[in-house]
Formats: sequence, C-alpha cells, structure tokens
Amino acid sequence: MSSKKRIAATKFPGQRKPEKTVGDLGKVLPNSGNSADRICWRFTHVDHDGPWGLAKLSPAEMEYLLKKLADVEKQTVREIFNQSADLGKHYETHDLPSKAAQERLVELQLSDMTRISRLRFKGKERLFGFLVDNVFHVVWWDPEHEIWPSQKRNT
Repeated sequence: MSSKKRIAATKFPGQRKPEKTVGDLGKVLPNSGNSADRICWRFTHVDHDGPWGLAKLSPAEMEYLLKKLADVEKQTVREIFNQSADLGKHYETHDLPSKAAQERLVELQLSDMTRISRLRFKGKERLFGFLVDNVFHVVWWDPEHEIWPSQKRNT
C-alpha cells in the first residue's frame, strides 16, 4: 500500500458503516416511551439575580434540587397537577401575595404570564415556573415558602 492510500484509509477512524442502526430507543434510553407525557425542564427563564434565584444555591443545595427534579420527572403532568395537588399546583399571577414576586416578574419581563405553577418538595420548599404542555419553565427556587406563604404550620 502506498503512503497516500495509508493516509486516506486512516483519515476517518471510527467512521460508522452506513448499514449500522442505532437500535431500539427504548432499550438504549429506558423510560423514554412516554416522554411526551412526563414533565421535563427548561431553564431559559431562571431568575439568577432575584431573592429566589438559583445562583444563590450552594453546590450541595443544587445537587439536592437536581435530584428532586429527577424524581419528579418520572411522573406525568397529569399525575403531578391533577392527581396530587400536594405536589403540583397552579396560581393566577395577579393573585401572588408576595409583592416582591410580582415586581420581580415585571423585571424579568414575564408579567404577561397569567398563570404560574409550583412544585412542593418537602416542608417549605417550592419550585416556581410556567408550565407549557409538559414543559416546566423554571423561574424560582423558594426554600422558605415566601412567594406564596401558607397559613398552615410547616408548609
């Protein structure tokens, strides 16, 4: 083999053969069959600088939150918001009792949104965002239940 042919043969190592297929997506990526029904996350509208911004989380707190999100995404939107009001709930944005939250929505240019959703994890911890179909657009992490405080103890 001449040196030119050797270079040509090794120019694209690992090149996939055209007849090779990826295979059954369900086997490659378990639990992907009902992905369109299950909740998933978007972080485009996260409030980084406000009082409930994710930027304030420590690495341990961020790890905790990500584990919680992974647990919740095993469920469908219907399971979260229709069958378990304890986990998921929707509120009208104009009814937000926290004036700071309403003002923050204006600053984030999200004040035109009419409904905000929340996920309750444990005790006081809440995640707020906007639910569009099965996509939860994360906005705030509220570990002290300040955005929509409850009159009940320990919630």
